Amino acid sequence: MMQALERLAELAPAHGIALAAIRNANHIGMLAYYAEAAAARNLIGIVLTTSEALVHPYGGTKAMLGTNPIAIGIPTGSAPYLLDLATSRVSMGKIHHHALTGTPIPEDWAVDAEGRRTCDPTLARSGAIAPFGEAKGYGLGLAVELLVAALAGSAFAPEVGGTLDATKVANKGDILILIDPEAGEGSAARLAAYLDRLRSSRPADPARPVSVPGDGMRARRSRALCEGIDLPDPLYDEIRTLTEGRD
Repeated sequence: MMQALERLAELAPAHGIALAAIRNANHIGMLAYYAEAAAARNLIGIVLTTSEALVHPYGGTKAMLGTNPIAIGIPTGSAPYLLDLATSRVSMGKIHHHALTGTPIPEDWAVDAEGRRTCDPTLARSGAIAPFGEAKGYGLGLAVELLVAALAGSAFAPEVGGTLDATKVANKGDILILIDPEAGEGSAARLAAYLDRLRSSRPADPARPVSVPGDGMRARRSRALCEGIDLPDPLYDEIRTLTEGRD
């Protein structure tokens, strides 16, 4: 993905826009990483990706779609706009975290293998996650599924493998689009000023000022760099087990 980003970063200023379609790639991690890397190069970045079938369609109970996240990065000076969201109600990673820590999940997050709503994260892992916003998230997630399959020629979610296991060849798809904002009428300073207007607008809770996508990520990163990160004990023990006997 970074190789594609570097190549597109060379092309976008000359053509205004550049697109890469990738197939047979493994899990590429947090999409915001690539959107932020694009913004750092003064380019708008749009990233789409698919996954194994983890999400049930609106009105359904069987996993038929990927979580199909979308990330958008827009340069606005030192603090770019960074949106990164799954089209599912939550990510599978969050359900895994609840299972690891033995914490129940809200009943509207997922269904079990029989299609029944469940608060048990272990049962949810063998079932299906709900789309966010019901029909809206389903429609958006399906659009990502179709866009990636149409442009990358990658497998549809029910046939995707290799990202959650180490036994199958990875065959999912990714789309990366870079746009040179200089081709339009906007400027980073103008966009930044508008984001600051949003941040200074009247909040519903005076103790929680309005923020924009990317603010929370930067705050968590800054805190982690100073204080470190918290790992659940079972995950820490699993990592230690993996490293035992190695130099």
